[in-house]
Amino acid sequence: MIATILAGLSLGSVYTLVAVGFNLTWLTTRAINFAQGGFMIAGMFMTVWLHEQGFSAPIIFVILILTGAVVAAVEYTIAIRPVQKHGDHAELVTTVGVLTIIQGVILLLVTEDAQKVPSLLSEKLIDVPGGRISPAELLLIVVAIVIGLAAHFWTRGTRSGLAAMGISEDREAAQILGVNTLRFSYLAFIASGILGFGVAQVVGPKTFAIVALATALSIKGFVVLAVGGLGSNLGALIAGLSVGVLELVIARELGATWQNTTVFVVFVIVMLLRPRGLFGEVKERAV
Repeated sequence: MIATILAGLSLGSVYTLVAVGFNLTWLTTRAINFAQGGFMIAGMFMTVWLHEQGFSAPIIFVILILTGAVVAAVEYTIAIRPVQKHGDHAELVTTVGVLTIIQGVILLLVTEDAQKVPSLLSEKLIDVPGGRISPAELLLIVVAIVIGLAAHFWTRGTRSGLAAMGISEDREAAQILGVNTLRFSYLAFIASGILGFGVAQVVGPKTFAIVALATALSIKGFVVLAVGGLGSNLGALIAGLSVGVLELVIARELGATWQNTTVFVVFVIVMLLRPRGLFGEVKERAV
């Protein structure tokens, strides 16, 4: 059972990283960037190609974060900003379009076959009660926890994080108080791109680079985001890890066919009982 829980935590860590990326853009633009899963998968394929060209892991990381920053900035410029002012959540369509473009480019330039992403650590498995787990999976859990907690403390304990929370609550009021909302929006998208591409070397050994996985990661990341609560990075961390463990425990006890079904049942129940998510805050407004 311990091996199953650890494997579930590593799987949930992937969901957490996608959900934190969602939160970065949600807080400053009120937009869910469904291309976040595509960022991660594109980063994995880039990692495989750059590794084959002989680049070291640190150099690959630098290339990935620079690429992520550029791709995310372009996405905000062409897919978010032009439709954002209309207030009809058209970005739900445009970000899915960006995800589709990313998948199409990968298929055109690379392959639709699964690619093994080289691990940063030894591939020798570690024995734990009930099975074995790889060092790469343990690293993934640590990275997700560190990033999730860092994002939480950023939004709760720094001026820029509090400003982002203020933009999320009332964009016009934040502008009146002198917050440069456009700059924050660009920086948030750039940060989400850096996160998506930057963790590819850590996530890839767990999932492999698979084009179709981009959509699945975005959907599961959104489920985690909704369960944890929009805007709550602590909620994204706890919900992500919990969903991952739940999936693998259900798969072990009831069979793989129940894995996704159970998770979405939990999602529906949480949304019915607490629409703002487990850690979402109810805002009181003076009228």
